[in-house]
Amino acid sequence: MDERKVLERLKNGDEVAFREFFEYYYARIFNYAYRRVKMKDIAEDITSETFLKFIKSLPSFELRDGYHIDTWLYAIERNLVRDWFRKNLGKETLDLEEKFDKYYEPILSDPYETFANEYINKLVREALNLLPEQYKEIIKLRFYERKNIKEIADILNKTEDATKVLQYRALKRLKEIIEEMINE
Repeated sequence: MDERKVLERLKNGDEVAFREFFEYYYARIFNYAYRRVKMKDIAEDITSETFLKFIKSLPSFELRDGYHIDTWLYAIERNLVRDWFRKNLGKETLDLEEKFDKYYEPILSDPYETFANEYINKLVREALNLLPEQYKEIIKLRFYERKNIKEIADILNKTEDATKVLQYRALKRLKEIIEEMINE
Protein backbone atom coordinates (compact mmCIF):
# COMPACT_ATOMS: atom_id res chain seq x y z
CA MET A 1 0.00 0.00 0.00
CA ASP A 2 1.38 3.37 -1.00
CA GLU A 3 0.74 5.31 2.20
CA ARG A 4 1.30 8.71 0.61
CA LYS A 5 -1.41 8.05 -2.00
CA VAL A 6 -3.76 6.72 0.67
CA LEU A 7 -3.10 9.78 2.80
CA GLU A 8 -3.85 12.13 -0.11
CA ARG A 9 -7.07 10.27 -0.87
CA LEU A 10 -8.09 10.47 2.79
CA LYS A 11 -7.29 14.19 2.93
CA ASN A 12 -9.46 14.71 -0.17
CA GLY A 13 -12.42 13.03 1.56
CA ASP A 14 -12.41 9.87 -0.56
CA GLU A 15 -15.00 7.60 1.15
CA VAL A 16 -13.75 4.45 -0.60
CA ALA A 17 -10.23 5.17 0.63
CA PHE A 18 -11.52 5.66 4.15
CA ARG A 19 -13.51 2.40 4.06
CA GLU A 20 -10.42 0.50 2.80
CA PHE A 21 -8.22 2.24 5.38
CA PHE A 22 -10.68 1.45 8.18
CA GLU A 23 -11.02 -2.21 7.15
CA TYR A 24 -7.25 -2.58 6.87
CA TYR A 25 -6.44 -1.12 10.30
CA TYR A 26 -9.54 -1.79 12.41
CA ALA A 27 -8.61 -5.26 13.72
CA ARG A 28 -5.06 -4.19 14.54
CA ILE A 29 -6.17 -1.09 16.42
CA PHE A 30 -8.95 -2.96 18.22
CA ASN A 31 -6.63 -5.79 19.30
CA TYR A 32 -4.09 -3.31 20.63
CA ALA A 33 -6.77 -1.62 22.77
CA TYR A 34 -8.32 -4.89 23.88
CA ARG A 35 -4.99 -6.33 25.07
CA ARG A 36 -4.65 -3.33 27.36
CA VAL A 37 -8.15 -2.73 28.75
CA LYS A 38 -9.44 -6.33 28.55
CA MET A 39 -13.00 -5.11 27.93
CA LYS A 40 -14.55 -5.45 24.48
CA ASP A 41 -16.90 -2.46 24.72
CA ILE A 42 -14.18 -0.12 25.97
CA ALA A 43 -11.75 -1.39 23.31
CA GLU A 44 -14.37 -0.72 20.63
CA ASP A 45 -14.92 2.81 21.97
CA ILE A 46 -11.20 3.51 22.04
CA THR A 47 -10.82 2.13 18.52
CA SER A 48 -13.62 4.35 17.20
CA GLU A 49 -12.21 7.39 18.97
CA THR A 50 -8.78 6.62 17.50
CA PHE A 51 -10.13 6.72 13.95
CA LEU A 52 -12.15 9.85 14.70
CA LYS A 53 -9.10 11.69 16.08
CA PHE A 54 -7.02 10.48 13.15
CA ILE A 55 -9.55 11.86 10.64
CA LYS A 56 -9.73 15.16 12.52
CA SER A 57 -5.93 15.42 12.47
CA LEU A 58 -5.63 14.69 8.73
CA PRO A 59 -5.45 18.31 7.51
CA SER A 60 -2.27 18.93 9.50
CA PHE A 61 -0.80 15.42 9.29
CA GLU A 62 2.34 15.01 7.22
CA LEU A 63 3.95 11.63 6.60
CA ARG A 64 7.67 12.02 7.29
CA ASP A 65 10.33 9.74 5.87
CA GLY A 66 10.71 6.60 7.94
CA TYR A 67 7.28 6.95 9.53
CA HIS A 68 4.07 5.16 8.65
CA ILE A 69 0.40 5.95 9.03
CA ASP A 70 -0.01 3.21 11.61
CA THR A 71 2.63 4.89 13.80
CA TRP A 72 0.33 7.89 14.08
CA LEU A 73 -2.72 5.68 14.68
CA TYR A 74 -1.00 3.77 17.48
CA ALA A 75 0.23 6.99 19.06
CA ILE A 76 -3.32 8.34 19.12
CA GLU A 77 -4.63 5.06 20.52
CA ARG A 78 -1.94 4.77 23.17
CA ASN A 79 -2.86 8.22 24.45
CA LEU A 80 -6.55 7.29 24.52
CA VAL A 81 -5.79 4.10 26.45
CA ARG A 82 -3.70 6.04 28.95
CA ASP A 83 -6.47 8.63 29.30
CA TRP A 84 -8.96 5.85 29.92
CA PHE A 85 -6.78 4.33 32.65
CA ARG A 86 -6.27 7.73 34.27
CA LYS A 87 -9.98 8.51 34.29
CA ASN A 88 -11.23 5.10 35.32
CA LEU A 89 -8.62 3.43 37.41
CA GLY A 90 -6.49 6.15 38.90
CA LYS A 91 -2.99 7.30 38.06
CA GLU A 92 -1.34 4.44 39.91
CA THR A 93 -2.97 1.98 37.50
CA LEU A 94 -1.11 3.50 34.58
CA ASP A 95 2.06 2.22 36.16
CA LEU A 96 0.36 -1.15 36.51
CA GLU A 97 -0.44 -1.12 32.78
CA GLU A 98 3.17 -0.39 31.93
CA LYS A 99 4.40 -3.10 34.32
CA PHE A 100 1.99 -5.56 32.73
CA ASP A 101 3.27 -4.76 29.26
CA LYS A 102 6.88 -5.10 30.35
CA TYR A 103 6.77 -8.08 32.70
CA TYR A 104 3.59 -10.12 32.44
CA GLU A 105 2.38 -10.01 28.86
CA PRO A 106 5.46 -11.91 27.55
CA ILE A 107 4.98 -14.52 30.27
CA LEU A 108 1.41 -15.19 29.17
CA SER A 109 2.58 -16.27 25.74
CA ASP A 110 4.34 -19.24 27.38
CA PRO A 111 1.92 -22.20 27.93
CA TYR A 112 3.58 -23.22 31.21
CA GLU A 113 3.23 -19.69 32.53
CA THR A 114 -0.36 -19.58 31.28
CA PHE A 115 -1.09 -22.73 33.30
CA ALA A 116 0.48 -21.13 36.37
CA ASN A 117 -1.59 -18.00 35.79
CA GLU A 118 -4.78 -20.09 35.59
CA TYR A 119 -3.83 -21.75 38.86
CA ILE A 120 -3.32 -18.36 40.50
CA ASN A 121 -6.67 -17.10 39.19
CA LYS A 122 -8.40 -20.20 40.56
CA LEU A 123 -6.68 -19.71 43.91
CA VAL A 124 -7.80 -16.07 44.06
CA ARG A 125 -11.40 -17.01 43.20
CA GLU A 126 -11.44 -19.65 45.95
CA ALA A 127 -9.93 -17.19 48.44
CA LEU A 128 -12.52 -14.56 47.49
CA ASN A 129 -15.29 -17.00 48.36
CA LEU A 130 -13.86 -17.29 51.88
CA LEU A 131 -14.01 -13.55 52.53
CA PRO A 132 -16.78 -11.86 54.48
CA GLU A 133 -19.44 -10.47 52.15
CA GLN A 134 -18.48 -6.79 52.55
CA TYR A 135 -14.83 -7.56 51.74
CA LYS A 136 -15.84 -9.64 48.73
CA GLU A 137 -18.10 -6.84 47.50
CA ILE A 138 -15.48 -4.11 47.68
CA ILE A 139 -12.86 -6.24 45.90
CA LYS A 140 -15.30 -7.12 43.14
CA LEU A 141 -16.37 -3.49 42.70
CA ARG A 142 -12.80 -2.20 42.65
CA PHE A 143 -10.96 -4.84 40.66
CA TYR A 144 -13.57 -6.68 38.61
CA GLU A 145 -15.99 -3.86 37.84
CA ARG A 146 -13.18 -1.29 37.88
CA LYS A 147 -15.00 1.30 39.95
CA ASN A 148 -13.02 4.08 41.57
CA ILE A 149 -13.08 4.78 45.32
CA LYS A 150 -15.65 7.57 45.01
CA GLU A 151 -18.05 5.36 43.04
CA ILE A 152 -17.64 2.52 45.51
CA ALA A 153 -18.20 4.88 48.44
CA ASP A 154 -21.44 6.04 46.84
CA ILE A 155 -22.56 2.46 46.17
CA LEU A 156 -21.76 1.35 49.72
CA ASN A 157 -23.07 4.58 51.23
CA LYS A 158 -19.74 5.18 53.01
CA THR A 159 -17.20 7.98 53.05
CA GLU A 160 -14.22 7.72 50.72
CA ASP A 161 -11.89 7.32 53.71
CA ALA A 162 -14.01 4.51 55.14
CA THR A 163 -14.05 2.86 51.72
CA LYS A 164 -10.25 3.04 51.47
CA VAL A 165 -9.92 1.45 54.92
CA LEU A 166 -12.38 -1.28 53.96
CA GLN A 167 -10.47 -1.95 50.74
CA TYR A 168 -7.18 -2.14 52.63
CA ARG A 169 -8.63 -4.61 55.14
CA ALA A 170 -10.22 -6.70 52.41
CA LEU A 171 -6.95 -6.96 50.46
CA LYS A 172 -5.00 -7.74 53.61
CA ARG A 173 -7.42 -10.52 54.53
CA LEU A 174 -7.39 -11.86 50.97
CA LYS A 175 -3.61 -12.02 51.07
CA GLU A 176 -3.71 -13.89 54.40
CA ILE A 177 -6.19 -16.44 53.05
CA ILE A 178 -4.11 -17.02 49.92
CA GLU A 179 -0.96 -17.49 52.00
CA GLU A 180 -2.82 -20.01 54.20
CA MET A 181 -4.02 -21.89 51.12
CA ILE A 182 -0.53 -22.01 49.65
CA ASN A 183 1.08 -23.16 52.88
CA GLU A 184 -1.39 -26.03 53.50
